[in-house]
This record gives sequence, structure tokens and C-alpha cells, in this order.
Amino acid sequence: MDISTIKQLIDEGKIEYIKVGAADVEGVYRGKRVASRFFLESLESGFAQCDVLFGWDIAENVLPNLAFSNWANGFADIVMKPDLSTFALVPWEENVASCICDLWTEHGEQVTISPRYILQTLVERARSLGYEPMAASELEFRFFRENQVSLRDKDFGPNLTPLNPGMNCYVISQSSADDQLLGRIARMMRDHGVEIEGYNREHGPGMYEMNIHYSNALAAADRTMLFKTGVKEICHQMGLSATFMAKWSDQEDGSSGHSHLSLWDRNLERNVFWDDSAEGHMSQTMRHFLAGVLNKMPEFMVLYAPFINSYKRYIEGTWAPLNTTWGMDNRTCAARIINNGQKSIRVENRVPGADANFYLVFSAMLASGLYGIERKLELPERLSGNAYDPVVVTKALAEGKILPLARNLVDATRMFEQSEVAKEFLGKDFVTHFTTTRKWEVQEYEKAVTNWDRRRYFELV
Repeated sequence: MDISTIKQLIDEGKIEYIKVGAADVEGVYRGKRVASRFFLESLESGFAQCDVLFGWDIAENVLPNLAFSNWANGFADIVMKPDLSTFALVPWEENVASCICDLWTEHGEQVTISPRYILQTLVERARSLGYEPMAASELEFRFFRENQVSLRDKDFGPNLTPLNPGMNCYVISQSSADDQLLGRIARMMRDHGVEIEGYNREHGPGMYEMNIHYSNALAAADRTMLFKTGVKEICHQMGLSATFMAKWSDQEDGSSGHSHLSLWDRNLERNVFWDDSAEGHMSQTMRHFLAGVLNKMPEFMVLYAPFINSYKRYIEGTWAPLNTTWGMDNRTCAARIINNGQKSIRVENRVPGADANFYLVFSAMLASGLYGIERKLELPERLSGNAYDPVVVTKALAEGKILPLARNLVDATRMFEQSEVAKEFLGKDFVTHFTTTRKWEVQEYEKAVTNWDRRRYFELV
């Protein structure tokens, strides 16, 4: 939105407060609300924000030994500078707007561990090669008839009340029954600038999937963050709750965050993944890109699955991929190629969960894909049939055609920490910072005593 329009809306009393902020390393939208008059006055200088945004974990426990944010530096300010292209009214709040910010140090340097900055640098790298990355996310998530108080009274489960009790996957009548919530979310998001192509019931009580319309990669990540935040805010207003956990219950399916990406020419006139005469219409550029995504998928796994809980989704017999397989419109593979048209041909990465930070998901796909293009990597043989078939998988692993993916946060973190490609494309500072936060996450889990421990051991040991 241009500044003249923003000023007019403020002058007309249609905007009183603006939510300014950015994604932390977990993808949580953090910042503050600023009165409209002070927003205009501080556009150039920006807004001060404590750097503890990058100094704590998702539970807001401060981490030791971080280079960027720490006690020794007194948790100094960073500066949030609004990107007015992201300015938008918030339809579910009266006279409120939001604006995503880029982050700078007080010394005038960009915060290089900011997920939005990481993605911006990779988009620019793609553009330097003549490409414009286009992306989209589709998210599975769950709704509960719980508020913030009842969630804590019930200790966050397992006996929460879902929005509706049945499975009812793809059942139209059940979507209609929930339209007072889902329809409201879809319409509010559209008016917020986050267009929803469609949505449906998924395979679980109170479970839905929503598909966000594709856009340039940075906008796609922005909109995914705004979507996840907005869903939670709308639910709070209605006395409900939503979760994007990868696996909320060991009795039910996990929630994926399938991620779509293609490369276009800089004028957005041609999808460079398409080749009329090539097998599967996959251009050589697409084959190199996909080869890179698959080759570096194990090293970037921690960005697709950033939490302890993320790995509860990667279990045999589920819909989550366990190896670096690819196929043509094959939902059992890690990478599904959708090639039903020149404009729509793309790579669908089925590894990420809904819990991931999509600035980092798209960054990982871009980094590994561009690596494949720059090194002209050869694409391994595609897999036909069931990518979960143990006979097929064992043979492909033995022949070196596919690679296994990490099955826990410890192994995924180790591979990311050792990845030279991650350091080259994402920056050494970010790799060090993110690795430290994942090791902390493991440490916090290892000292936790869970209901599983009590149920299993309390009586008989």
C-alpha cells in the first residue's frame, strides 16, 4: 500500500493502530502495536524492539551463549523498519492494520539471522541468475472448542474437544457445518490480502487444509506467517483454538505444510520449469533444481522439521515422506512433480510440517535448488509406485538412488551444522545461531517428564 493511501486511511479515522513486527526464528510474528500518528512519524527511523526476539526459545526461555542476543550485551535494541508493500488492514479487528518489518541493528546493519532477510538474499541470488521464484504453501491444522484458559486447565490434552468429532475427510456437508468459522477465516484472509484458493476437511477430528494462492517467494512466506497468526486471532475472538503442531496426538494423523515452488523468467512471462518437448515437460533447469532439492534435503531437514514434535510425524505407514524420493503426481514421494500445465508446473515439497517457519522452508528449497542449477546436478531416477513400500525403498537406498531423512531433531541438527551449502547460501552466522537453538530445544526435551513417562512407568517400576 502506498504512503498516500495509508495517510488517507489514518486521516479518515479508519486506522488507529498498526501491528508492526517480524518473524522470529520459529516463524512467530512478534512485535508491537503502534498508534497511527507515531507510525507515520517513525517510518524513516523505524521502531525499537528488544533483540531478545532472537535470544529465547518458543517458550520464551532465554538461551545462554548466543552471539547475537545475550546478557553480556544487555539485550540491546534492534530497529524494525516497515516494508509498506506488506501494509494491510486487519478485517477481524476494528481500525487496525498490520505491516511486516525488516530488521536492522542500531549500527545500521541488517540483522543477518532474520528469516525474512535470509529469504530476501536467496530471492536476489535467484534474480541474479535470471529467475523469479514463485511459491505457495498449503497448511493442515486443527481446531478445538477450547480457549486459552481451558487449554491450560486440561494441560493441553489429550482430552481436548475438537471443533467436530468425525473424520469426514473431503465431506462437503461437514465443511458447511463449520462455515461460521472456516468461511469467516477465508473471507477475512482474502480481505487481508492473503487469498485462499480453497479449503477442505482433512483426515482428523476438527482438521482442515487451506491452500494459499501462489505469489513471489517473499510474499508467499509473508502471507503464510500472516495466515497462521490470523487464524489464531480469529479463533481467540470466537472462544476457540487452532494449532499447527506437526503431530498433536499419537492417535491421529499429523499436519503437513506442503510447499510449492517454481522458477519463472524475471518478467513473469514464462515458467522456466516447462519444456514442451522434454519428458514429463520437465526442463533441464527444473531437473537440476529438483536434483539439488533432493540432494540437500537431508542437510536442510531441520528447517522443514524444526521441533522435537515435528519428527513424530515421520513414521512408517503415514503420509509423511521418509526418504528423498520423487515422482510424477505421486503423493507417497518427498517431492511430487505437478506438471499439468505450462503455468502450473512446479515442485511440491511434501516434507515440511505445518509447524515450520516458511521463510526458512522456501529458503531451504531455493538454496538447494539453486545449488543444483549452479552445479548442474543430475536428477536421479524417479520412483514409480508406492514410495513407502519397504522392498522398493531398501533397493533404492542400496543402489544410492535415494537418501534417508533424519528421524529426530538431533540428527537433523548435526547434518545442518556440518552443511557447507547451508553456510554458503544461508550464512555462517545463521547456521550457528539456528543450530544452537535446536540443541537447546533437544536439551529442554531431554529433561522433561511427560504423561507418556507416567503412564508407562508410574505403577510397575
